[in-house]
Amino acid sequence: MQSLLRWSIENSSPQDSAPSDRPPAERKVLDPGVIDMILGRPDSELMKEDMAVATDKTRSEADRVNALDHLEMLIEHIDNANDLEKLKLWEPLQSLLTSPDSTPEIKTQAIWVIGTALQNNPAAQDIYLSYDPLPTLLSFLEPSTSSTVQTRSKAIYALSGVLKHNAPAVEALGQPRVNGWVKLRDALADPEISVRRKAIFLLSALLIPTTQSSSSAQARQPPLLIQDHPDPSTSPVTPASTSTSIGPTSLSTSVAAHASGAPQSVAPTLHAPSLPSAPDPIHANSHAAHLYDPSRTSTSELTLTAFKAHGILDAVVSAVNSPLPYGEDGDNTDADADFEEKAVRLLHTYAVTCNGELSRAQKGELKKWVGEEKSKHGEAELLEKWSLTSEELESFVKKLD
Repeated sequence: MQSLLRWSIENSSPQDSAPSDRPPAERKVLDPGVIDMILGRPDSELMKEDMAVATDKTRSEADRVNALDHLEMLIEHIDNANDLEKLKLWEPLQSLLTSPDSTPEIKTQAIWVIGTALQNNPAAQDIYLSYDPLPTLLSFLEPSTSSTVQTRSKAIYALSGVLKHNAPAVEALGQPRVNGWVKLRDALADPEISVRRKAIFLLSALLIPTTQSSSSAQARQPPLLIQDHPDPSTSPVTPASTSTSIGPTSLSTSVAAHASGAPQSVAPTLHAPSLPSAPDPIHANSHAAHLYDPSRTSTSELTLTAFKAHGILDAVVSAVNSPLPYGEDGDNTDADADFEEKAVRLLHTYAVTCNGELSRAQKGELKKWVGEEKSKHGEAELLEKWSLTSEELESFVKKLD
């Protein structure tokens, strides 16, 4: 700021002097660093610099982690998240997850950046999926010395970003080489309860049906341009009446001629209530994919099939009926209230909302467990504990008969 003030004084003249009275003075160039300090630098430059530091093997771990932390803050803005592709930053970002020079802390921070960039961003989802990231992200879910609690939690965060409202990604999750459903199922038994909570919340989110109208269940065709509709006022005039078909309507043009045969007037007559309107134009934006194909947001049916094929429902029933211990030493054997609430919501979605099939053994286990919980807490307390209405609980219990 002092530099800017000094520059302003040196390049100004007394107000009472005329231009002719002043000798020409050499104008000093303002330091670009001062301009950057005042106006700020473009986010795109900052993003590239952050990635350069993050991928620089000669820099300290702290410098690389801090650069990724700053990048994560920048791409919270969806426009910056979409600029990752324009700036060619997706590939080096993904490479940090597999590089032998990346420490667990660097990998965790890189996964965090990825998850934030994908949140509610179909355009980024499609771009990121092209890098075949699922096997890498899922590999972090396996507890090991190189996979910390933070890494596993952030991996589910990134998986949530790429899978939610994204049927193509959920289809890829089910490929045998990916084996994603089994790894998500196994995450329900993670030693860390926070990872279990995130895993069951993700499974529940993928199971929730997406409401669609019958017309939106099909992929939307590219929008028609206005010039695709003939303009009657500019249609060629012919000596005889013509009829031009436009979709479900018909436009007839009657021509009255003079005795000489020359056309005197053109009177367009619509033989339908109105001309068909063009679909709303779809502009290139983060959610254009959802507008072209609304059905891609529906992951419920794929998830329902996976629940049956990979024993996920059995894992959920077992998790509520026989909760695994957790805690630093695994000495906490009580049911975790947060996990239990999420699990009950998932079971209600599966059985009631999706009308999913329950085996006789599953019904018996759940019915016994619900009865014991009612006796222990009372229905009013149980409803509050599970965040259910009395109608929701009743409808769920009926499915257990």
